[in-house]
Amino acid sequence: MRVRALLLLSASVVCFSGCVSFDYRVVQPPGVLQPVADQPVIIRYDPLEYHLVRDRERLAMTISNPTEDRITLRGDRSYVVDPQGESRPVRGGMIAPHSHVRILLPPIPFTFVYPDWGWGWGPGWGWGPGPYWGPYWGAAFYGPPPVFYNQAQILTQYDWAWNTGPARLRLTYERNNTMFSHDFEIIREQRK
Repeated sequence: MRVRALLLLSASVVCFSGCVSFDYRVVQPPGVLQPVADQPVIIRYDPLEYHLVRDRERLAMTISNPTEDRITLRGDRSYVVDPQGESRPVRGGMIAPHSHVRILLPPIPFTFVYPDWGWGWGPGWGWGPGPYWGPYWGAAFYGPPPVFYNQAQILTQYDWAWNTGPARLRLTYERNNTMFSHDFEIIREQRK
């Protein structure tokens, strides 16, 4: 009976708490009326075209190059100002003619997984020659010890958090030895 009451209580907490969803509103360049959510918002910023869409917890920005020229996103001249007012660098890259690149805001930190062999003494699941070792009789007669995996993130100067509030971007490009910049201000706000 207690287990049922506990399960009912936990299910009601999950149902009534809900998940927090966020939308994005483009302030700069002016003229973008609809919020960025699950449907792409297209912004034409000559000579490029930007497609903005919400991708889980991040804003996905696809930058399309419809021209015949190669355009380079200059990371050394581009930046993001996060909601806390801290300037962050942007990774540069090349956009080939009639192709696109994709940027996630904020970027996903690099995560790596490494094995943890778990050798040592202590209580828990056993490994050894006897019939009483392991999760059931004879479970650990043969084979190496179990391998567990850990994961770690490497945070760099490119990584930042975006809870709510405005983020400003300046993306500087080079096309045929000519530089040009596109400025954005995007506000992340909780869905009502």
